Amino acid sequence: MTKEFQNSDGDPDSRANKIKKRYYELLQESAILYPKVDQKLLIDILKFETTYKDWEGSVMLKIVYPADRFDIEKKKDWIYSRYQRVPSVEEKRTLRVKLIRMYLGDLERLLIDDPDIEYVTGSATLAPTDAYAA
Repeated sequence: MTKEFQNSDGDPDSRANKIKKRYYELLQESAILYPKVDQKLLIDILKFETTYKDWEGSVMLKIVYPADRFDIEKKKDWIYSRYQRVPSVEEKRTLRVKLIRMYLGDLERLLIDDPDIEYVTGSATLAPTDAYAA
């Protein structure tokens, strides 16, 4: 067992180290299943979705497209037609949009429906808000 899983007493079989090992395994598997998604965003959505049964799926997404290969205005229109929210454009290739009811399954469908997406990052919050704070 590597040092990263050992606590101060050096016991790789401690409960703390076992749970850390499982967490790292979860991160590795989620990176394989969702290679285009920021792992922190994915884990936050998973945490809120499974912990709070009434969570409304409040997320701020930053959807990144490959540089200079796509008409960002068409992508902006597509996001609007799908979610009825107007995304803002950041750095010429990133769309930023605040959504409600965005769960892991919805994130998966977004990636399937738009294979041009290069990467998705952002944040999930417990309470919905219209503020564009990241």
